[in-house]
Amino acid sequence: MSDAAALAGLARKYAALVELRRRRDAGGDAAGGGALRALATEFPGCLRELDTLGLAELERRAHATTAAVAGLPREPWMDWIVAYHALLRGGLALRDPARAPPRRDQTDMAALVAVAGAAAGAGGAALIDASFVADVLAPPGGRVGVVVLRALAAHFGVPATTISATLFPARRPSPYAL
Repeated sequence: MSDAAALAGLARKYAALVELRRRRDAGGDAAGGGALRALATEFPGCLRELDTLGLAELERRAHATTAAVAGLPREPWMDWIVAYHALLRGGLALRDPARAPPRRDQTDMAALVAVAGAAAGAGGAALIDASFVADVLAPPGGRVGVVVLRALAAHFGVPATTISATLFPARRPSPYAL
C-alpha cells in the first residue's frame, strides 16, 4: 500500500469512527449496523480507539489525517497507527488456524513469516521477521497487542509506552507491562 493510500485509509477510518462514536454517544447502534466489523477487519484495533478516544480526539484525528492527505504535515502517530494496524493484521493471521500452520508446527518459520507478511500487506511485511512471529505465538500475558507495540518501539525508536499512550490514551492504568 502506498503512503498516500495508507493516509487516505486512515482518513476514511477516522471519519467512520467519528460517526460510530456519535451514534454510540447518542444511544444508537454502537456497532453501526455492521460497519464496525468491516472497519475492524481492515483496521484491527480500531475498536480500542473507539472505546478509548472521545469524540473530540476522534474528530481531531479525522481532521489531521484529512489534512495530511491534502499534503499538509503528518503527525508522527499517523505512521505508528498505520504500522500498528499492519502488524496486528499479521499477528492475528498467525493465530488464525485457517491461515497459518498449526502452532505446534513452528519448524517452518519462513512460512509463518510469509503468512504474517501477506496479511500485514506491503507496508507492514517489512516489519515482520522470525522474532516477531515467535513473540506473537507466545505473547506476554496472551496479548498480541503488547508484541505489536514492542515491535513498533523497536522500529520507530520510540518507547512502547509513548506509542501506546499516544495511540490509546489510558482511562485507567494498564495491567500489562510493555
